[in-house]
Amino acid sequence: MSNLKGVIVHIEHRIGWVAIRDEIGEITIAELIGGYDVEKGNIITGNLHSEGGETFYNLSTDEELDVYVEYIHLTEAQAILAIQKCGR
Repeated sequence: MSNLKGVIVHIEHRIGWVAIRDEIGEITIAELIGGYDVEKGNIITGNLHSEGGETFYNLSTDEELDVYVEYIHLTEAQAILAIQKCGR
């Protein structure tokens, strides 16, 4: 599954992370590499289930996003813990 679609459900501005819920309900957390203007609800496509450097596409703004995927296949509770852990 290389090209999945998801929705940005959370933006953690202090660390540049976005949480994206994919079509099967799993959450991917990625760090934005660059000054992209993203918003909750933006539709994202790309290889959401691969860790490391990736290029996602924001369908809502018609823009490519260079990202570093930190976490994949998370539940909502796991995503919250990962974001909280990074803030410590």
